[in-house]
Amino acid sequence: MDRVRQQLVHPGQQLETNPSVTATASIIRSTEQVGQIWNPSKAGTPSVELAELSRTERFHSVLDAGCGWGRNIAVFAAGAQRLHAFDIDPEGVQATKECLEEVARPDAEVQVWDGDLLVTEPNPPYELVICYGVTHFLTRRERTLAYDRLQSWVQPGGLLAIAAFNTLVPIPEDLQAVMPDPPAGSTEVREAFAGWSMVFARSHVYDDEHEGGIRHTHSIDRLVLRKP
Repeated sequence: MDRVRQQLVHPGQQLETNPSVTATASIIRSTEQVGQIWNPSKAGTPSVELAELSRTERFHSVLDAGCGWGRNIAVFAAGAQRLHAFDIDPEGVQATKECLEEVARPDAEVQVWDGDLLVTEPNPPYELVICYGVTHFLTRRERTLAYDRLQSWVQPGGLLAIAAFNTLVPIPEDLQAVMPDPPAGSTEVREAFAGWSMVFARSHVYDDEHEGGIRHTHSIDRLVLRKP
């Protein structure tokens, strides 16, 4: 569902096409302007590549930066001793907390808070950091800061999973106000994390439909990188 709430807030690779899916996005707070929260999905399954990652590796410490309603971090709960997540959507924060408390190990440390990617202070290092559907809301300058912060939170040998829309397909008109300066493609992230090894990379186009019959077409980059 499209939710609007006042809140402070690569050259392209060959693209694949994908069947219609439901998108989940979280928006973080911009340091320069007042925007809106756009969080169109309150539930849903985890992203396919993250679900697969949860089956092939176990992580003792996981941070979800822009957790939405917890769909991506939840699949890592079984093996994690530390599960940390933040978002600026208070409903998402509460939903993620309830979800993790239900699926986490009894002895796991679960912390979920109202936080902004550009200023929040988590408790690194983490074996896995997830940042899905967040950085496309930022300006290029803000993304540079965000990339530096994400890098510092991943422990050596750990993974960063990051996904963001790009402009290889124009941002839908009704979302341009909250995504005024998205990345052109995956080259930006690849350059920001030069020296990290690529574990997974996919760029593709997909259609989604939100509650109320609103349809969008997005081009998105999904990357999983390992810190040296």
